Amino acid sequence: MALNVEYPCFHSGEPARLPADAIRRLGADLRQRLLGYKARPFEPADLFRRVASLCVNGRPLRIVWDAAHAVHDEAGEPVLGVCEYDPQEPATVMISLNAELLGDQPEMLRSTAAHELGHAIFDMPAAVAKGAARAFRSGAIAARGAAPIDWREWRADEFMGAFLAPRRQLARAFAREASAFGAAIRWKVIDEIPTPYVAVNVAGWPAIDAIAGALAEEFGVTSAFIGVRLRKYGLVG
Repeated sequence: MALNVEYPCFHSGEPARLPADAIRRLGADLRQRLLGYKARPFEPADLFRRVASLCVNGRPLRIVWDAAHAVHDEAGEPVLGVCEYDPQEPATVMISLNAELLGDQPEMLRSTAAHELGHAIFDMPAAVAKGAARAFRSGAIAARGAAPIDWREWRADEFMGAFLAPRRQLARAFAREASAFGAAIRWKVIDEIPTPYVAVNVAGWPAIDAIAGALAEEFGVTSAFIGVRLRKYGLVG
């Protein structure tokens, strides 16, 4: 049975300009429907099995996952993953994850899989509707610097972040871990939700790093990933 996903889009299938909160809600909702509410690492094979068929804004998509081979870009350089559509395979999206780079890094495998799933959900329905080839590749080293924002990559990253660590679950776990480490917790309301907050200048970076490490293990991601989510969700500052 196809998993139904809906968000505002144009007739072409291209997404409307979605704010971060809307993308995060969609990611968190899909995580809950697929894997339950509990904060825990998921097995990538379980995700692949559950996300084999999507219906995005009424458009059916078949998702074929491959995590058993090396993956390269058009220049032959290794990449973490790719999400692509070939018109010769109607309504079929291929997500390939680099076994050589990710095979012994389950945290990176989870994040790359979720990022590419974000591309499948937001970027591929329009490609399928047009019958136009489209591909997105996750580089082994993310681009940084003064380059303009790639909104499609930003959107896939926001989806990935909320899918791996939904705000409600992370906030609840953060409050528990912060208390265990003796960090002073304040509370504020974000989007009408009581949210724990720890001031870095009061708790200190060693405590924040320790909390992030504990949460990374709980959610099955890296400490760096947790650090980004804590800031984006307004849990530290």
